[in-house]
Amino acid sequence: MPEEAERAVLRRICEPSRRLLQPRSLVCAVPKHLLLLAACLWLGTLWHEAVGHGLVGLICGGRIADLHVLGLDMYPVLRWVGWQGQYGHCGVVGVRSPRREAVESLGGSVSTYLVAVGAHVLLLARRWGAVGRLILAYLGIWWIDMLTYTLPTWGVRRSILWGGFYSEPYRAAVELGVPGLIFQGFVVSTSALMAAALVHGMVRRLRFRR
Repeated sequence: MPEEAERAVLRRICEPSRRLLQPRSLVCAVPKHLLLLAACLWLGTLWHEAVGHGLVGLICGGRIADLHVLGLDMYPVLRWVGWQGQYGHCGVVGVRSPRREAVESLGGSVSTYLVAVGAHVLLLARRWGAVGRLILAYLGIWWIDMLTYTLPTWGVRRSILWGGFYSEPYRAAVELGVPGLIFQGFVVSTSALMAAALVHGMVRRLRFRR
C-alpha cells in the first residue's frame, strides 16, 4: 500500500476516537450516559419484578401482594419509602406447587435476559438510526442482571461490594432439574458473547464513522 494511502486509512480509523476523547465531547457524553444507565437500571428492575416475577406469578396461579422498585413502593400503595436494602421486590402469593414457585423465581432474571437477547437480534437484523441503536444497546446490557445474580454461587456478593449471597435464578434452575454447572456455564458464556458483541459494535462504529 502506498504511504499516502496508508496514512489516509490510519486517519480514518483514529480520527473518530480522537474526537470522542476531546474534553468537550467527554463532558457532554458522560452525563448523558450516566442518566441513561440510571434509567436502564430503574426500567430493568421494574421489568424484572413486574414482568419476570409478577406476570409469571399470575400465570402460575398466584397473585401480586406488593411491588417495590428502588425505594418506591408501587403496589398496593404508591409511595416513596427509600432504599430497603434491595433493588426491588415483587411479592407473589398463592402459587400452590414448589415447581411453579421455582418457575416464578426464575422468571425475574430470565425476563431481562430475554430482552437482552432480543435487543442483540434486532441490532444484527437491520440498520438502525442513532436513537434506535442507542436504545437497543442499553437494552442489550440487561444480561448483567442474570450474570450478577449468578455471582453468589461463587461466594461473591451480587453487586460484588454489596448485595446478598443468595442466587435466586441458580436455585430455581437447580430445583427445576438443571445441573448447577451447566447453568453457570451457560450464563457466563452467553453473557460474554453479548458483551463482546456490544464492544465489537462500538469499535466498528468508531472506525467507520466519518
